[in-house]
Amino acid sequence: MTLRDLTLQELHHLHRHELREAFPPEELKPFAAMKKLYRAGVYHPVGAWEGETLVGYALLWEAPQRKYVLIDYLGVTAARRNGGLGAELLRLLREKFRSWDGIIVESEAPEGGQSDGIRQRRMNFYRRNGYTFLRYDCMLFGVHYRVCLCSPNGKGSEEATMAAHQALYGSQFPGWAYRWFIQIPRDPDAPLQPKESWAEQRGLPGLEEDEKGREQ
Repeated sequence: MTLRDLTLQELHHLHRHELREAFPPEELKPFAAMKKLYRAGVYHPVGAWEGETLVGYALLWEAPQRKYVLIDYLGVTAARRNGGLGAELLRLLREKFRSWDGIIVESEAPEGGQSDGIRQRRMNFYRRNGYTFLRYDCMLFGVHYRVCLCSPNGKGSEEATMAAHQALYGSQFPGWAYRWFIQIPRDPDAPLQPKESWAEQRGLPGLEEDEKGREQ
């Protein structure tokens, strides 16, 4: 399995045929928002390939400091799940970013519901593959996430990770949207927000293109 950057056209195909099936609406950015980040040079979709067949993907969002990157979406294609490819994909990403301070992951937090088993398995998956869960959580569009870190070069710290995490969202969202939809770190005393789909909002990055029906 090898990694190769995806073109914008390949990202669009992935969004239509894999991401919409794998992620609920409140967790999935519209393609237009991804395209805006891609054209700004901060969004790097990577495909995992076996020959000419795409078997996995990692959509990476680069923090302004350039020493940290967030795994925005990580997955194995529907036809190849449950075959151990996820761990190999994380290993290849660690090698790709071996000189960087941190690879950040947001993993949905267990909250006592029917999905807790899946959420706990995801967290254990990252732990098994060298990720450390940090002391701070975050809240994004009403969804509570645990935050974990892999530091390929060993220089990453929790303080620097939080600063990079905040800067990443702060650099792409208008102030009103950041204050309303994003908590980094999560404030456990703040009122719980309902889960809200990014795609249903107005005035967020890239959505003006959705409103005009221009997704390609």
